[in-house]
Amino acid sequence: MHEGSLDLALTWDGKRIVAATVVSKRPQVASLLRGLPAAAVSDRVLQLFGICRQAQAAAAALCVRSARGERLAPGALDELALPVALETISEHLCHLLIAWPSLLADPSRPPRVADCGDWRRRLRAAADRRSAAAVAADLVGWLGEADLPSPGDESPHGAVAPLLPLLPAAEWACMELMEDFALRPNLAGEVAETGTLARQAGAAAITRLLAAGRRIEARLRARLLELHSLAAALADPPRLSALLDARPVRADVGLARVETARGTLLHRLDLAGDGVGHYLIVSPTEWNFHPQGPFVREIGGCPADSRRAARFAAERLALSLDPCVPFSCSFVDA
Repeated sequence: MHEGSLDLALTWDGKRIVAATVVSKRPQVASLLRGLPAAAVSDRVLQLFGICRQAQAAAAALCVRSARGERLAPGALDELALPVALETISEHLCHLLIAWPSLLADPSRPPRVADCGDWRRRLRAAADRRSAAAVAADLVGWLGEADLPSPGDESPHGAVAPLLPLLPAAEWACMELMEDFALRPNLAGEVAETGTLARQAGAAAITRLLAAGRRIEARLRARLLELHSLAAALADPPRLSALLDARPVRADVGLARVETARGTLLHRLDLAGDGVGHYLIVSPTEWNFHPQGPFVREIGGCPADSRRAARFAAERLALSLDPCVPFSCSFVDA
């Protein structure tokens, strides 16, 4: 299935990026799940998604179970959380070892494709707790010696979005999540940023960077911190259960939350007999690239004395927010 894309339209006056708009061409995958037998939803989700597919499948499985009113034992949550954690680690490594070096194009720090490929193969092969713990031990040692990218100079210039708090499924289940929410999510009317920065904002190193206005660097550092914490948690599976949970909304309606590499993912399912009557997916990208969201707010006012500089600034910010689909920049003269 075509994954879609984002068009980031930058209004530039020759000195700075005055404003930006986001045009999303992401397909609404949830509509393809309606009418399916509930038992087939997880497998179908695995087929439809290429990125964060384990997280999507876990959310679907939890959604079905919560809609049916099934109680999940802690061991069942651990079983679902392990592939999500392994996938998240893999996504973080790809981001740090390939995506950022490719954008920065520094000949002294080229993309580390081979390193990333080796780790991703090992993570995919970690099928149980013991093998996952072995990979985690090696990864922690490697991270301590790894030379990871820096985003370069940055100075505060635009407004910022608040950070989305880490809410359990029970709190999301109390909200009325309808079709428009999936396209333009908000929390109590406020658009927020989700992702590693939101999850790691309480760490001292992240707090200092945010206070200095180095928000892009804070996102990179938060990703590295989360890599360390996830690697450590692989050796203690119950710690991974914090990545996901689910809650019945009412009879035959369930909601699931999964923390992915890019932020909070929500699935909501209405059963119709043994089938899917309605399905809703709220992805992290819809928060971070909301028309009034983090990207649009933060890029506004960014100094740029050329289109090349404007494009680089927008691409750097967008990459730090890590959309789940490709993005491109276009220009509107002020």
